[in-house]
Amino acid sequence: MNNMKAKTSRKNIKKYGVLILLLFLTSNLMACRAQSTSGDEVPNPLPVVLPENTPESTPESTSSTIESMKNAYKSILEGIFSEHTFPGGEACDWTEDSDLSQNQFAVYDIDQDGQNELIIAYTNASLAGMVELIYDFEINTQTANEVFREFPTITYYDNGIVKAEWSHNQGLAGDFWPYTLYKYESESDQYANVGMVDAWDRSLSESNYEGNSFPSESDTDGDGIVYYIMQDGEYKLDQPIDYAEYEQWRDAYMNNAKEVTVPFVNLTQENIDNIE
Repeated sequence: MNNMKAKTSRKNIKKYGVLILLLFLTSNLMACRAQSTSGDEVPNPLPVVLPENTPESTPESTSSTIESMKNAYKSILEGIFSEHTFPGGEACDWTEDSDLSQNQFAVYDIDQDGQNELIIAYTNASLAGMVELIYDFEINTQTANEVFREFPTITYYDNGIVKAEWSHNQGLAGDFWPYTLYKYESESDQYANVGMVDAWDRSLSESNYEGNSFPSESDTDGDGIVYYIMQDGEYKLDQPIDYAEYEQWRDAYMNNAKEVTVPFVNLTQENIDNIE
């Protein structure tokens, strides 16, 4: 009988001991929580682990990139101004009497990607030697690459569209001047040709150079002009359309875009040196 009481007593001691231990741990845990939320002492947060190969932009790296871009653009301009060559060794249309300062350039974010491009309008040359160029700086390779080239009768728009009028009117468009429309594509960092446009003004001729008659059936508004949109890069006048259809195609790209005024300056040594 005494043995049974002793066993029961030991069991009770163990049971109450466990309960006391649990109460002690719980009170300590609550005290720790209260301390962590009191604002007096906050445990250190877990360290932030960045993914591997994640580039980190620092003021030093940004400054270095800007300096590299500036030097690359200056090198291109110096080559034109002093050596009379474009990048890659292409000779400029230049003579001893040429006033190179009549050409122009701008360092400006024309494609609105957050980084300035170099735009060059080389116009003091023969008609065949005139050209407008855009160079963009590639951060990974630290080089400036040509991304656009056209005859320098360019209109830039704030939605990435570029209208490049042709150096020559093909002869039947009358007052309508033919042009090529380009669209900036951020994925490739290039300007894609989205269509060439020409026209036929009936008042100039009833037949074209091949002897074909004016396509009056396509001139639905009767204004005597039809248009040709060539989207495959090949010049061919085989699908005449009326003004309403041409306007619809054009407006799909223009979309109420506003013309951009590029801050060109003359190509002088002083302006090259002052690039910022």
